[in-house]
Parts: sequence; structure tokens; C-alpha cells
Amino acid sequence: MAKAKAGSWTPLELIRVSAEYLADQGVPSPRLDAELLLAHVLELDRLHLYLQHERPLIRAELDRYRELIRRRARREPLQLLIGSVRILDLDFQVEPGVFIPRPETETLIEVVKTLPEPSMIVEVGLGCGAIGISLLAYWPKARLLGFELSETAARVSRSNAEKHGVLDRMEIVMGDAYAQSMLSRWPGCELVVSNPPYIAEGEELEPEVIDHDPAEALFAGPDGLEEIRKLCKASAAVLSPGGWLVFEHGSEQESEAALILAQGPFEGVVCHRDLAGRPRVSCARRILKS
Repeated sequence: MAKAKAGSWTPLELIRVSAEYLADQGVPSPRLDAELLLAHVLELDRLHLYLQHERPLIRAELDRYRELIRRRARREPLQLLIGSVRILDLDFQVEPGVFIPRPETETLIEVVKTLPEPSMIVEVGLGCGAIGISLLAYWPKARLLGFELSETAARVSRSNAEKHGVLDRMEIVMGDAYAQSMLSRWPGCELVVSNPPYIAEGEELEPEVIDHDPAEALFAGPDGLEEIRKLCKASAAVLSPGGWLVFEHGSEQESEAALILAQGPFEGVVCHRDLAGRPRVSCARRILKS
């Protein structure tokens, strides 16, 4: 990005030049990213950014924006540069070392919201808490038992839960959710949700993902299905009769997910598509009688 003189750049001019620069660097959605980064620097939403389109930037604002644009051009995730990600109508803090939820996860949340309100939810792999916290905010009487391996993710999730006023209905458990000592805490749950790792080892990914998301939140064995198998097996053992299992998976894993579910006591298996029309979320109900 060319060096700019303070006081000579207005938001619209700066967005145009920055978007062109980001596009040249291969950044997806360059115009949107340029807008969101400038809105972040100026502490405005996108609407007011355009309402103040003739406002000149001061030196400190310009310097900060130029540095963020440089970092975005190096393919640092937009969410980490801003420090948060918006999922549906809620903002969640994110930081390095924590998996960044993508728009596809909104599909999972929306699917779960169509189910009856449970008294107990189990989430395997809390991350920043976007799924579980969104559900607690939607269901005022539900409680959440969330399993997480990363201390950083658990801390961020706890902070997000406090921010959204649901921490009192959320218990975070550090450890492997599938360990026998942990499985004993599941029984009685009526809903299991997860965005598990589902990428096959060796698969090529965008720099924003492979260079910044934790590998343990991405990869799941040679076929990308190891964690889904564990999730389905554990859920079959502990879900209450009539309880629901809902999980995200890769767009090419619909048939494999259905086959895995068919090996357990599940019925009514449905795969829902994301906003791009790709198979993304599988939902199944534990049969009422074994």
C-alpha cells in the first residue's frame, strides 16, 4: 500500500486504494475487508463509515490502518486483526491460538434452534464459545456442559460467556470429552452439538486457516472422519432417548456422516446445507428404544 499523507485521505478513497492492494495480494473479499478494518480503526459501524465518507483521517488513524492492511495482505485473518468475529447477532472475542468460527457454523446454530429447548446441552470442543453461547442466549432455561482441550480457548470462551450473560448456566470441563472419566458426566443430556475437526491430513488450506487456526481443531486423520466417529459413538452411548446430535462436517462428507450415524441408535438423519448450498450440518435423533 502506497505511503499516504495524513489529512489527505478520506474513508472512501482509502477503502478504494486498500481494496485494490488486497486484491493484488490474493485476499478474498478485499473490499469488505478494507471497509471492516477501517471501521474498526475509526470505531464506527459500516453505515456510519459511509455517512462520514468525507472525514479526513488523522495521522494515528492512518498509521494504524496501514499496518492492519499490511498484515491482512500477509493473510492474517481479518477476525484476529479486529479481535472479534460476529456469528449471527452476537460478537465473540477471538485471539491467536483459538479456532475462528466461520459463517458455515451459523448453519449449525440455526438448525439446532429449530429443535425443542433442552435442559442440558453438551458441546464437544468449545473454541471461543460461539455455538454454545449462542444457544444459551436463545434458550433461557438451558444449561451447557462444554468440553475443551485448550486452556486458551477455555479462557476466551469463559470471557465470551460472561460478556453475553450466560456464564452462570455454563460449565467448562478441561479434558478429552471421550475419555471414560469424562463420558460419565454426559448422561442425561438431551442435545450434543459440535464443530469437530473434519479435514483430512495433507489437505491444502488457505493461509488464513493453516497458518493461524490450531491444527488440533482442523485435522482428523487420513480421511477427516476420526473425530466424527468418536462423536457419534459417544453420543449414542450417553444421549437420552429422543435426544439430538447435531454436528458440522465437510461439504464432501455427507454420505460418510450418514453411514457413521447408521451404525448407531439414530433415526431421522438429515443433512442441512449452508448458505452456499453445500452439505454442511448433519442432524439425527437417538431412537426412543434401544
